[in-house]
Amino acid sequence: MVLALANLFLCLAFLGFFIFVTWMSIGTVNAAFDDKPPVIVDEAAPAPEKAPPPPAIKPYEIPTMRGNKRDFHHTPPIKLAPIIDADAVFQMIVNCFPERPQWGIEVKAVAGARYTENNTVSTFDTAGLSRYYGGIVAEMPLYSAEEMNRQRTQEYQRRGEVAANVAKLLKGLADRQRALRMVGINESVEARSQLRVNEGLAPAEEQIANLKEVADKVGDLDEANAAIAAARLTLVGQCRDEVAETVNDYLKEVTK
Repeated sequence: MVLALANLFLCLAFLGFFIFVTWMSIGTVNAAFDDKPPVIVDEAAPAPEKAPPPPAIKPYEIPTMRGNKRDFHHTPPIKLAPIIDADAVFQMIVNCFPERPQWGIEVKAVAGARYTENNTVSTFDTAGLSRYYGGIVAEMPLYSAEEMNRQRTQEYQRRGEVAANVAKLLKGLADRQRALRMVGINESVEARSQLRVNEGLAPAEEQIANLKEVADKVGDLDEANAAIAAARLTLVGQCRDEVAETVNDYLKEVTK
């Protein structure tokens, strides 16, 4: 019992000594801080300026083929080409042909020679000057079958050229209408791909592939416009000068 009390007293004495040493150490540290000279703040010194904000840099965006912004939910309607009466256009061009050439004079030269005996007078040698006679006779028919055939062939060729160019004109209009529709559809898909790429939902290759599709359809549109212009100018070129401008204005109106 006495030994237990002695041990308890010894523990309490050691604990009290530890608390005393710790308290003295804290006091020494506080005194050291208290002994530091006070910091003097110069109130006249200017405050540091705030740095300007960094520039607003937008993330890189792949542009569309034609650089336009559009809502991919809506594809605008195209202007439909008017219905053209091909027969009426054909007849208009035929009627504006230049004046057909007059028939050429078909002359054939016939050579002949004759020998007369016993001073018989030759039909050609009315003067009876010699026994030997040579002559050339010109023959001119009342109408020329050869010239008529040549004119018919020329007329057939010209009409065939007109028909072919009217067909090219109509085909160019149909090609242009189809190309316009395909450009609108592919531009809608391209705008959707651009939004998907910007939102991180699709790789950039998706938009680039659709951009190439738009480029191909724009090329088809350019080819159709060039074919229409070529057919129109060819048709106008077959007209005489005084009506060529009127025909050209009409074809421009129905193909614009």
